[in-house]
Amino acid sequence: MADPEMQQPWLLARPEVDLDRVRRHATEHFGLGGEYRELGSQQDRNYLVSAESGAGALLKIHHPVVTGEIVSLQAAVAERYRDAGLATPALLRTSDGDISVPITLPDGREAQMCAFALVDGSTLADLEAVDGAAAEHLGGFVGRAVDALRNLDHPSADREIQWELTLAPRVVAELLHELPGDRRDACLAAARRAAAHLEALDDLPRQIIHGDLTADNIMRDSSGVSWIIDLGDVAQSWRIAELAVLVADIMGRTGDLTIACRAVRGFSQQVAEAGFALTDDELDALWPLVVLRGAVLAVSGWSQLRIDPANDYARERIEHEWQVFSRTAGLAHDDVVAQLRLAAGRAHRRGLEYAPILTEQRSARVIDLGIRSADLDRGRWTSPSIETDLAREALAAAPVAVMRFGESRLTRVSTDVSAPAPTKARCVDLWSRPGVSVHAPFSGVLTRVGEIIELTDGGVTLRFDGLEADAAGIDVPDQGRPVSSGAVIGRIAERVPGLGRLRMLRRAMGAAPDPAFGAAGDEYAVAGAADPSPILGVPACPDPILRLREERRRRDRAMGGAAERYYAEPPQIERGWGAILIDTEGRAYLDMVNNVTAIGHAHPRLADAVGRQLHLLNTNSRFLYEAYADFTERLLAHAPDPTLDTVIPVNSGSEAVDLAIRLAQAATGRRDVIAALEGYHGWTMAADSVSTSAYDNPSALDSRPDWVHLVDAPNAYRGPHRGAGAGAAYARQVADRAAQLAEAGHGPAAFICEPVLGNAGGVIPPEGYLAGAYAAVREHGGLAIADEVQVGYGRLGAAFWGSEMQGVVPDIIAVAKAAGNAYPIGAVITRRDIVDALRRDGMFFSSAAGAPASAVAGATVIDVIVDEGLQENALLVGAVFAERIEELAARHPLIGAVHGSGLYRGIELVRDRESLEPAVEETAWICERLLDFGVIVQPASERQNVLKVKPPMTFGLRDVDVFVAAFEAVLTELGKRERRSLGEGFEEAL
Repeated sequence: MADPEMQQPWLLARPEVDLDRVRRHATEHFGLGGEYRELGSQQDRNYLVSAESGAGALLKIHHPVVTGEIVSLQAAVAERYRDAGLATPALLRTSDGDISVPITLPDGREAQMCAFALVDGSTLADLEAVDGAAAEHLGGFVGRAVDALRNLDHPSADREIQWELTLAPRVVAELLHELPGDRRDACLAAARRAAAHLEALDDLPRQIIHGDLTADNIMRDSSGVSWIIDLGDVAQSWRIAELAVLVADIMGRTGDLTIACRAVRGFSQQVAEAGFALTDDELDALWPLVVLRGAVLAVSGWSQLRIDPANDYARERIEHEWQVFSRTAGLAHDDVVAQLRLAAGRAHRRGLEYAPILTEQRSARVIDLGIRSADLDRGRWTSPSIETDLAREALAAAPVAVMRFGESRLTRVSTDVSAPAPTKARCVDLWSRPGVSVHAPFSGVLTRVGEIIELTDGGVTLRFDGLEADAAGIDVPDQGRPVSSGAVIGRIAERVPGLGRLRMLRRAMGAAPDPAFGAAGDEYAVAGAADPSPILGVPACPDPILRLREERRRRDRAMGGAAERYYAEPPQIERGWGAILIDTEGRAYLDMVNNVTAIGHAHPRLADAVGRQLHLLNTNSRFLYEAYADFTERLLAHAPDPTLDTVIPVNSGSEAVDLAIRLAQAATGRRDVIAALEGYHGWTMAADSVSTSAYDNPSALDSRPDWVHLVDAPNAYRGPHRGAGAGAAYARQVADRAAQLAEAGHGPAAFICEPVLGNAGGVIPPEGYLAGAYAAVREHGGLAIADEVQVGYGRLGAAFWGSEMQGVVPDIIAVAKAAGNAYPIGAVITRRDIVDALRRDGMFFSSAAGAPASAVAGATVIDVIVDEGLQENALLVGAVFAERIEELAARHPLIGAVHGSGLYRGIELVRDRESLEPAVEETAWICERLLDFGVIVQPASERQNVLKVKPPMTFGLRDVDVFVAAFEAVLTELGKRERRSLGEGFEEAL
């Protein structure tokens, strides 16, 4: 009897293998030893080899029909991918330099064995559901893969395998009997219709393709790099088949044609950038190939189970593969092709040229309403009339103005974060003079639906909102009337005096109409909304979700794993105003953490002042200019004592602390420094040396240099000393340590501490602590350094500096963050005799902080704090905030304490108010959950159980209401959870 695998090369059961022989062979040729775990495969045998040493490998025993020449084809494809910057696992070589070796199977046949380097990642199918943005990204990625293999030749590429779609009609016909009886007729009929459509087309471009680029065969590693895996189906085929395979996979996963169209859009844009375009024949062939792919999957899955009943991999996929077919076969071919052509940026019918809807449309001016739009700076976006204002300005220079589809409009962002507004445009707005004639862009049927008029041609429906048909003498009955391309169908209605707006929407095939705007985060290409831009001939806005995901990957690649960031899936923040932040999706958030931005985000006065100086000059502190003296005079006017009379500019808080330590060591001639535990002072060498936060540096206590000497953090809430006399007890530790150093012959150069413990979440040291500590270190010839980087500049409300609240005057003050409102300027404030001591070691200058623009920023920040009464605001609002949280604490025992002063607060969360067990998981969950309520807050302290509250000092009473309402809602939700389920819930949330 003839071998059925020779008659039908798609009847390929997985080869039986002798695993002991496989192990010996792999060890001998590839040096692989370790544990073997079989992975799923339809026609090969794959093993994950966990090496005893090294990274391990993926071992593949190909089906015997795969020859060494075919393995070389796969290697050539992999090399092309890598040359094009596409990652694919490396083929490991044998000790003789070969990429595969033959192995004899138990039945006597010979198979090729290969080994691949492992990729540390997961397939896209395991990582995420496919939405519109993911589909567009996948389409672009597949387009890159197609481009990489253009002009590649190989003698083994003409393969007769069941997945090569030019053979699909034959595969379906020969394997149809494998399907259950109730599925055969539908599968055969759909396959025949699809094949008939293909027969009517001319020769389609051919090349080598991967043949199975789906979410199962693209992996993403921990750094965000996408990898192409499993080259087993590589063959010469129609170029468009590569995209058809992807579209079929997306349809099987989602059943949503609009999502599948996003893949076509991504593919088309990518290949256009590569210098070639899909032909009309390819676009017409795409959907028949999708249907045939589904039919092949359906019959092959059942066939594989018959010839290989133990194949669990094939069994698990069989229903998904039927869904690929069933979700595609029933859709009308011509209507679907129209959608695919529009997704590819073409007219929905061959040879069709759209007539301009407005006569002067080709001279249209695009209005940028995006989150970063320069036209919306200085808070202009908050004006209720801003869209019509911008339209008037645009129409002064052009006859038509366009507002784009897909854009998250800043003009529609709600500044009330508790009531987010729909911002994502699912429409195109065309602005012009009222009464301008509107033309049908294509022939179709006009229908009135309430105030809306629809133009439909097959599966394409265009909706006109703002069209006065009656004014042009056009009768549009509810049952519809035919209209020719270019015919006048109405006039633009007057929107506001002197302005007309025609809102254009496109209803997806078979869907109910969607609203003109979607909520932030909504997929605009899901359900009823589709992009009308190709019909109108205007540009669409790139999808913000797609850009957000790419920015996350770019950041991870650029900054590496050590870079701290907020949130597991952070929003992309591109705009701020006062105490709110706005992401690229048009969602506003209440900013509870940016003590850097003391005077609020995007303050026009600061932007104007710095911008003006940049137009004049920006150099360094060695030149003479007046701005630096202006800054220092303003800063010294707020110094806690006249003896502090000198200011040195620095770039950051880390540099400020670093310089403060160096000044103390230079002035005293000593090197030893006493520092409080649990403090964070910065990342430069000296600043990090006195930082002991175990959260920021888990090995902090084991890695301090010998000149740093530690005392307990003066935390009277949970430290070793509490209640009356705690301040004196903590101060005695400083005194004892200073005395020990003096007795050892090297007294302290300095004692450094934050006057309010920022890293602990705003804990105020107990009364008398700083006075006692400063006196003790000075008694032994040392200096007192106040790290006011976080808490200075009036944020505490009751005083400009934290040290003032303790009734002490430091010898050196380190300040940054608020000093420039996130512009790179900080300062060290001290006495002239201390600065003069530095001259023995060398002169000081600053390139960035000592530049005029930085000095202007520093002076302007102080002026705004004074002129706008921001310190007074911090006192008032901070007191109300603390009172409201104390009220919440009476109802929610999770709140253990409210620390701090003014607008530097910490809400400490504990599981038990007696034991003070830190509520660590709860705190993390609350922070993530509050993001859903539009509130950005993060954990602080060594235990990460304190909500740090340090918003811009423009934070107002309305903002207090918003936060308290959101916080109480989240606490209530948390309270309903059973304790035993918290771990699972938190792990899922984080």
